[in-house]
Amino acid sequence: MAFRIKVEESVAKGIKRMARGQIERTLAGLTGQNGATQEEVVHDARKRFKKIRALLRLARGGLGRKLVARENARFRDAARPLSEVRDAGVLVDAFDQLIKRCSGRDHPEAIEAVRLALLDHKRQVSRHVLEEEQVIERVTAVAEEARSDVKRWDVDEDDWTALEGGLKRTYRLGYEAFRAALDDPDDENLHELRKRVKDLWYTFNILEPIRPDFTREQGEHAERLADDLGDDHDLAVLKQFLSDPALPLRDRSALEAILPLIDRRRAELQQEAFDLGWKLYSEKPRAFVKRMAAYWNAWRSEVNAAQL
Repeated sequence: MAFRIKVEESVAKGIKRMARGQIERTLAGLTGQNGATQEEVVHDARKRFKKIRALLRLARGGLGRKLVARENARFRDAARPLSEVRDAGVLVDAFDQLIKRCSGRDHPEAIEAVRLALLDHKRQVSRHVLEEEQVIERVTAVAEEARSDVKRWDVDEDDWTALEGGLKRTYRLGYEAFRAALDDPDDENLHELRKRVKDLWYTFNILEPIRPDFTREQGEHAERLADDLGDDHDLAVLKQFLSDPALPLRDRSALEAILPLIDRRRAELQQEAFDLGWKLYSEKPRAFVKRMAAYWNAWRSEVNAAQL
């Protein structure tokens, strides 16, 4: 099921269809129906739960705050242990990408020791979360229950009124987070901006049909910005991990070269992110929502005219 609004359906029907579609695809991975690896299943479930949460935020005007809060908590809590597995895995990927960017490979033995420590950490986290805590089984149960509950979602408002307030809030939170990160680009502000950008990216996916040229272009900006901020976040976590005195390394000489590389690459990523941020958040929230409302009305008018 496409994760975008359809012209031939009501907003209420579309909200339920999109949520149900993401849940069903998640279950296909969790129950082994699509042949994905365990690592792919974890990544896919996290991504789809984030899409559902973005949909909930967009449709809060129709679904109501109480339902949105309840369902958001359900999917957030279900994804949390999966995030632990993902974070441990991306430390290895972030380290490999960092070393690949180096002009040389000084301290090869020490670098390999660091990589082995990261791999060991990944294995330990995966074993603890996926095997000892049986997270896949627990997340499957949550998704199955959620699939049944979606049928009973009560959408009080329909058409644009169901989406307008949520869209304004989604954009405004990102607009504010972007300016907060510009003023103080600490890890917390950058991570908050990343979350808000992902919400907006998924929102552009949902609303793509109403004005494809605009929503696709802005969606691409949001995707690239989310990727840059994601890479930056991974490097921040990597630096924290490598800076731990308890890290079991006999030769810590490689860290003297690696840690400055992390800082340099993060500075590059943050500059790229801020350049993209100006493209994504150039309009004030009220003007942005007014523009999107005009696109929506024009889209619906064209459809109605074609049906006459």
